[in-house]
Amino acid sequence: MTRFIAYTFACLIGTFAYAQSPKINVNVSQPGAAISNSLHGIFFEEISHGGEGGLYAELIQNRSFEESKVPEGCTLDSGWIIPPRTPHFAAQRVVDWKMPFEAKSDYPAWSLLTSGTAAATITLDLTNPLHTETPRSLRVDITRADSKNKVDVINEGFWGINIEKDETYQLTFYARGTKYKGDITASLVGADGKVLSEQKFNSIGNEWKKFTTTLKATASDNKATFHLSFSKKGTVWLDFVSLFPTKTFKNRPNGMRVDLATYLAELKPAFVRWPGGCFVEGISVESAPNWKRSIGPLEKRSGTYSPWGYWSNDGIGYYEFMQFCEDIGADAMYVFNIGIACEMRSGVYVDDEHVQPIINDVLDAIEYAIGPKESKWGALRAQHGHPEPFPLKYVEVGNEQVGVAYAKRFNRFYKAIKEKYPQLEILAAMGIAHLHQPTVSAIEKMDFADEHAYKAAGWAMTYHDWFDKYQRKDWKLYVGEYACNSGVGSGNMTAALNDATYILGMERNADMITMSSYAPLLENVNDTDWPVNLIRFDNSRSFGRISYYAIKMLNENKATVNLKTLVDVPVVADKPQFTGGLALSTWDTQAEFKDITITSGNNTIYQSGNPDDWKFEGGAWTSANGTIAQTTDGAWPMAFLKQQLPDTYVLKLKAKKTGGYNAFMIPFAIQDEKNYLRAHIGAWVNRIAAFEMVTKGADAIVTQPVRFEKPIELNRWYDIELHVGMTEVVCYMDGKQLMTYTRPKSVFAIGGLDEKTNEVVIKVVNATNEVNPINITLEHAAKVTRAKAITLSATSGDDENSFEHPEQFVPVTEAVKVNTPAFVYPFKPWSITILRIQQEK
Repeated sequence: MTRFIAYTFACLIGTFAYAQSPKINVNVSQPGAAISNSLHGIFFEEISHGGEGGLYAELIQNRSFEESKVPEGCTLDSGWIIPPRTPHFAAQRVVDWKMPFEAKSDYPAWSLLTSGTAAATITLDLTNPLHTETPRSLRVDITRADSKNKVDVINEGFWGINIEKDETYQLTFYARGTKYKGDITASLVGADGKVLSEQKFNSIGNEWKKFTTTLKATASDNKATFHLSFSKKGTVWLDFVSLFPTKTFKNRPNGMRVDLATYLAELKPAFVRWPGGCFVEGISVESAPNWKRSIGPLEKRSGTYSPWGYWSNDGIGYYEFMQFCEDIGADAMYVFNIGIACEMRSGVYVDDEHVQPIINDVLDAIEYAIGPKESKWGALRAQHGHPEPFPLKYVEVGNEQVGVAYAKRFNRFYKAIKEKYPQLEILAAMGIAHLHQPTVSAIEKMDFADEHAYKAAGWAMTYHDWFDKYQRKDWKLYVGEYACNSGVGSGNMTAALNDATYILGMERNADMITMSSYAPLLENVNDTDWPVNLIRFDNSRSFGRISYYAIKMLNENKATVNLKTLVDVPVVADKPQFTGGLALSTWDTQAEFKDITITSGNNTIYQSGNPDDWKFEGGAWTSANGTIAQTTDGAWPMAFLKQQLPDTYVLKLKAKKTGGYNAFMIPFAIQDEKNYLRAHIGAWVNRIAAFEMVTKGADAIVTQPVRFEKPIELNRWYDIELHVGMTEVVCYMDGKQLMTYTRPKSVFAIGGLDEKTNEVVIKVVNATNEVNPINITLEHAAKVTRAKAITLSATSGDDENSFEHPEQFVPVTEAVKVNTPAFVYPFKPWSITILRIQQEK
């Protein structure tokens, strides 16, 4: 399938000239839909170590020594996790999916160091556990040691432990021993071997004992390690070794990392969606998150295996999630597993007759969150320290499931939850893309549909009116995961411009879309599982991408009601938009091409026949008797036409698939071997056609896919035409128009009224490389008294914040001299601008 990484956006928009009088007209007397206070929320998932080694402030990795265990319901074979070999929920057949197991030892993140003549071994032990829920401990057998020749058990943390001078750290660990008469020294050690803080413990008995202390650092080091040192012979068992900075968000003892939690709080999210995402689904039903395992004493939490390839210790459990929502003033959205593992992975599931216990468990979870303290689970919540109900407002039934079978299962959950908790809003999953109509049709009643949208650079601008065309129903739309995440590297100004344009479309359709959340939220740069994420960090630094600040400023400047807005910024191409070379290509497909002609007007520019007209790169190409053939698998072998082409032309050829998975690709507008457009006929394993862009050797779909009624057939000749015009490219197959590509617009705007302040709020995206003066008219406005502009801009589409310059591109607010309802405002290049225009009350 396409990897969704696109052509550089600058090529999309840098060649436009604008008509002389671009206009934005806002009619203050024509209010539209009210804009929801809950439009912007956040979505947290355990991906890219966003929680474990990220938001969750725990500094010790694998603190309970449980992370070498195989996920529940699965087996291990030659380093691969094998889920149950039972049928897939959607495919209804057994699939052969598996994933690598990342644990390389029995005790990940831990190691043994001996000095001098000391000798010892460490092993994982399951005898006499601290708790049955977490049965593994680390056994340290010391055969030789003294005060000068020591044995150290070392934890590396999460790519190093960040220690700051004069800060304090709360240490907890459990130990028991046999024939061990020495002490245990806990220390923080810098990368240069210097001890930053230490504390000795003695009285190591035969039974498990809890040890605690506060360590104060004498110096800073972001690559420190944690050591437990032994100075005598004997055997010691260790379990639950935990190290927390004293300073956490809101000073919670089991709290969040301050900088990351602050980023989230400053977004002022209306809600938090948790715990996923694919994390909710698991790789087997048994390994999916279990809220009951994630509450209560930390030492008893057995952890959850993330489908992204690592263990979460469940430190951010159900209670901590609810508490965090409360701490940042957000409502809670709890997403739960419905007995189906991730459909993009194993897809194994429990049969319908076994769903009732899951429904009961979900009702227990809701009671724990909002039930009275006299109820069974409400009483447990009170016992855990929170007698009052938590701010649970939404529950989502599964994640990214789709289809009639899912809809039938959803109906059962909806009925059971609504009967007991009618005040809750219940959301239905819609797969991994847009609304899935068979699912919608089979659902009897839902409060929200959850649509996900990961798009390439340019998609939001090509389809800026996407939501305008949706049919309104008796439910609302939640865009639960969205991002421009391809064609933008790891995120840049181009992504922010696309994200902002997409948000404008959601806000304009506020009668239907009342909730949204960007995804993924957090990325530890040492373990990137997804190409583009909102906040990037390592163990000591962090920064919000430009998109973070775009979402923040758009959320902080929501109007209360939309106003009718006319955006008239006509585009005139001052030169042809698709100049460049032409090629033939395939992807894991064998194909033949013949009868190739290129015409421009009445002139024939090229006619096939001479193999020397082509330059072949990659693959296995042959040319004989006027037919060019590609005869092997692989990504994107290219046959480049050497001849220079006119600005506009018509390509005609015959193409035949002779083997493989996809079909034909026709690269055009080629700037070089790694930057071009292409018509892809037979993408997604021969299921669709689409125009794609390639930049720096990576590709992305930039038009809405056209699904075939039936796949491209083997050994059949198809007539293909590509009409390359000034601003539009049209592809035909067998005489019928297949798809069209037009350069997207690059200026977008919406208007609204903030009824609390009587300000007209105009939001404008200028995705061009030049200043864009636009005539703005406020029809039927009262007298304008003052205005301000909040602008987020960059010098190019490739710009981005970084660890070295975390706030290089952030919103800037300045006063604007406006005293009339009609004025011209020069919008900066590569900018997102909010104009707040005060009317006389």
